[in-house]
Amino acid sequence: MGGPFTSNYTPVPVNEPIDDGVEAPQEDAEVSEDEGLYNTSAPLLSNRSRGNGNPSSPRGNGFFRKIGRWNPFRRSGTTPVWLTSNTKGRNKRSMFIAGFIVFLFLAVVALTTSTAILAKRPERCPTYYNYRRQSSRVPFSETYYSRNYRLNFPKLYPPLTPGPASACQTAWNTLTSVGCHEKIWNRSWDNGKHESLFEPDISLYAGLICQNSCQQDIKQAYQLIMSQCTSEDKFIMEGYVGAFSADPGLEDGPVSTIATLKRRLQHTCRQSPVGRRLQYFGEYCPAELYNSWFINDGMNSGNLEGLDLFEAVTRTSRRVPMHWSSQSKTDECDDVYSVYGGRRIEERRFGPGENETTCSWCTIDWFDRKSQSWAEGKVLDPKNGTEVSLPDYLRRISHAGRRCGADDWNRIYGKAIRRYKNEGLLPPDWEDDGHNGDGVKRPCGKKPETNPTITALIQSATAM
Repeated sequence: MGGPFTSNYTPVPVNEPIDDGVEAPQEDAEVSEDEGLYNTSAPLLSNRSRGNGNPSSPRGNGFFRKIGRWNPFRRSGTTPVWLTSNTKGRNKRSMFIAGFIVFLFLAVVALTTSTAILAKRPERCPTYYNYRRQSSRVPFSETYYSRNYRLNFPKLYPPLTPGPASACQTAWNTLTSVGCHEKIWNRSWDNGKHESLFEPDISLYAGLICQNSCQQDIKQAYQLIMSQCTSEDKFIMEGYVGAFSADPGLEDGPVSTIATLKRRLQHTCRQSPVGRRLQYFGEYCPAELYNSWFINDGMNSGNLEGLDLFEAVTRTSRRVPMHWSSQSKTDECDDVYSVYGGRRIEERRFGPGENETTCSWCTIDWFDRKSQSWAEGKVLDPKNGTEVSLPDYLRRISHAGRRCGADDWNRIYGKAIRRYKNEGLLPPDWEDDGHNGDGVKRPCGKKPETNPTITALIQSATAM
């Protein structure tokens, strides 16, 4: 019974129409009498007429299939080409792209939210925080032996190598209560580069670092260590686990350590001799540059960091009238209590042209130190890491510095060029965009009077 019996099968006559129980469409039946008849003698029987076809499932024309085939623009009896093509691969690609866009959007939202949460410091610390780690964010630092304004150097730094110079160990052991804030150890400001989004705000901590107690203690510690220790006294780094385990720039001994802290403190605590008359409280230069230009005024000036920030602020011409500025910041978790600063801001001008931007004493001093800090092989391009030559270094600084007042800029730029010429790093006739070595603009069409013979001798001597 597997199928119909066909041993004595007789072919259907040629002119006999097939009646399989399906009525032909009305318009097709009226076209011709002969249409619907088989014109061949072959036994062409449909599965339905044979009775061995599988009945069609009533679910084949389900709701979703009808929706997928629905086309309001399709004409009766015709099917668009795109509907007959294979759309399975295209649907998978569309789903993948849509899923990727949704994932990317959710990732951006999550990253933004987490960044905002981490960047916002609490104004008040929980009680358990103050109890367990009061006034200290240094790793592996316990409150009972080191905290802000009571820094314990022997406990936090690696141990010293044993040796005959016991006087150095004795002197180092006296630094158990240095009256400085822990941010005196922060290195992220030194090179003027914004290392991360969560770096400390120098305008918030400058006043805490520059307290009189800290300056006095570091001065005394410097005198003591320099008189009792030498460069041969080193830290034992092997097996050390402490506050500076992850510090790649940790000094190798007490001499270099106290020298770095003294230099960092002196640089951070610079104040404008002019601006003090216009402020209720003196503002330190690193804080002023951070608030005015978002520049990290680090103690290492031999780089091009910060020039792009200065140029971005002065890209368009505008004027800001005189106003009073005040701010209040609090971070009880780090001993920052209601740091308030109020000062009178004089009228300021900004612009990309020469002598178009108002630059304070601290800004001019920043350009002055940077223009004289080039060292061969030490200055790298912040964008691609390539070495920057001295002429290119001066040209980039000049492109930004010329926007300040002409008198101040010509004075510091001329001083830097004279220094490099005296050291033989620039030829005597070197000039930059119409300015001579003294920083004074030369009249157009005139060139310096030089002796070719003397110039050739100087250049040959410099090359040797």
